[in-house]
Amino acid sequence: MIRRLAARTALAAVIAVPLAAQAATAPAGSDEVSQMFKWWNGAFKVKGSFTPDAFRQYFTDDATLTLDGRVAIRGVGEWAEHFQKIQANVDEVEIVLPFMEEFQSGNKIYTYHIIRARDHGKPSCEIAAGHAILRGGKIASLALVRTDLTPEQADKMPGCWHS
Repeated sequence: MIRRLAARTALAAVIAVPLAAQAATAPAGSDEVSQMFKWWNGAFKVKGSFTPDAFRQYFTDDATLTLDGRVAIRGVGEWAEHFQKIQANVDEVEIVLPFMEEFQSGNKIYTYHIIRARDHGKPSCEIAAGHAILRGGKIASLALVRTDLTPEQADKMPGCWHS
């Protein structure tokens, strides 16, 4: 319940940004967050790709990841460690690109997107909403709220894996 409320709150914040700010965005997929997730999707398929130096291409050295209101990662070393563990324990994970929604306002990039995964052959799908804060052309923080989709919801959502 709390996780759903947090997702709705984050989505409401995304929607609340004036339409004028949305009009000034770059073409879909050209922003720093899209480019990072494009790299991330490819790196997930290659063992050993998640290194601190690889994350430094897209993140500041002190970059944080906040998931569902809790800081989960601080610094590129923790980014590498966190995703090495996921890579070692899950069959597949992919951030669906292009995002369902995205726009930039100042140094913030807002996203609404699908995360799909397969673990032991079983597919799962989440909706994520949040934003990144940029510093010096790199991601300084990424904050996401996520909610799992039931198999029935995922069946209706383009981009989710169904088998």
